[in-house]
This record gives sequence, structure tokens and C-alpha cells, in this order.
Amino acid sequence: MARLLLFLGFCMLAGLGPVRSQVLTSIPASTVDDAKSFWGAVMEEFYGPYSKRSKCWIGKAGAERLCMRPHLLSSVMVGREVTQFAAMSGHAIQPDGSHAECHGCAGKLGLVVLRAAGNRLALVARNSLFEDIGSWGMAPPEEAFRVVRLGKDNYGWLVESGFTGQGYTQGGVSVFGVLGDKVVDLGFIDTYSDNEGTCGDGLGACYRHSYEIVSDAASGSARFADLVARKLESSDPDATASFTIPFSNDELKYLPPEALSAQLGG
Repeated sequence: MARLLLFLGFCMLAGLGPVRSQVLTSIPASTVDDAKSFWGAVMEEFYGPYSKRSKCWIGKAGAERLCMRPHLLSSVMVGREVTQFAAMSGHAIQPDGSHAECHGCAGKLGLVVLRAAGNRLALVARNSLFEDIGSWGMAPPEEAFRVVRLGKDNYGWLVESGFTGQGYTQGGVSVFGVLGDKVVDLGFIDTYSDNEGTCGDGLGACYRHSYEIVSDAASGSARFADLVARKLESSDPDATASFTIPFSNDELKYLPPEALSAQLGG
């Protein structure tokens, strides 16, 4: 009985259970045909008024004031319905009105999924709207975001990020997907490493490893299918060509194999 209840709970959380009543926004469905109108309506709906002085939409997250802007919009056919995957980014406004810029200062990220319901857009799912991500007070750039198929009639974001410290560079991909009416973090996958700032000239051998994350084309009917880490380049001639990244229904995350981390360790 306990296992049955756990399974049913997962099904509902993952959007496989009874259909929830739609939450309508005030955003006209017609705005999807005009990017300026769409973003203006979306930003006001989820954050607040536009500030001409700051050139962003001003929102609040607890005690923090946020300066947010449109980041990337992807229109995807999910099942038979056109669905909008909107990403917004920005930063927390400091007490003196400035923008914190340091290596450990994260930017803010909002992720929203919308779909037409009559003459308005319905909210399918969203994250907190102010999730910490990136560094130097900014989210990763627009080109770091991709909307990909995670499984049957199920899409989400892959977001690349990385950092360099003491001559070593490491990078990877964060996976964000829809569970019920929420956009959640489904795990981080290491994909890149090099030591090119601290190698050669008697400092040891240089290495570089780079993989890309792609969805499994043969995913079948699974809502969260396997992802694949596919080799782009490697200084190791024997580097594994690809790794399977399985989804754990117990942890509700993608779990990279230890062999991938070992390969990227140099």
C-alpha cells in the first residue's frame, strides 16, 4: 500500500495524475504574435511595473528588490498544443541601488511555461521566479539556454554554466523541468574541464574534456527519459564516446554516472 501511495504521489507531481484546473493569467493569448507585447505583459504579470530609470521590471522576493528583464522565449509544440517556455533574468538590487558584481554573486532566474486557454494565456508551471544562478550578478547568457525534449510530451531547459579558479575551468549543464505546476531543478551534469591555466612548462600535462548533453531520441513513452553526454573533444584518446544520464524516479533528478565525473577529472 505504501508503495502504491508513493507511486500515485509521483504521478500527480509529475503531471501524470488528474488534470489540474488551469490558472489563467491576465496575458492576452494574442501577444504571442508580437514579442514586445508578449514580454511586456509577461514581465508585468510576474514581476511588476517597468522602470525607465533602471530599464527593467521591478519585482520583489521577500525583502529583496529585483531588476528583471526578458531572457529567452521558446515556442514548442507539446502534444498538439503550442506552449511558450519563457526565461527571465536579472539581479537583486542592493540597498544603495547598485548591482552586486563578484565571483560569488549569483544572478536571478525566472522560468515560466504558458499555454493559450481561450483569449488568455494559462500558467502551466513556474519556478520561484527568482532562483539563484550564474555569477558576477548575472544569469548565464541567452546562448547558454536550450529547450529540449526530456520525454514524451515533456520539455525542459538545459542551462550551461561554468567557472575558472586557480587555472582550472569546470562547466556543466543544469536541467530544469516541469513537475506538476512547478518548474524544478532536475540536477546538474558536469560536461567540461581543463587545466590550461596551470599546465605545461614543467607544471604537468595539459588536459581538456568537453561533452554535450542531448536528449535520447529513443526515449519511448517515458516522461523523463535518459539524457546522453556525447563527447565533443578530449585530450585523452581513450575517452569514452558517450555516457547515459538516467533519471531517478526516487530522487526526481538526473544522476550522472561516476565514470563521467572521473573522465572530467583529468
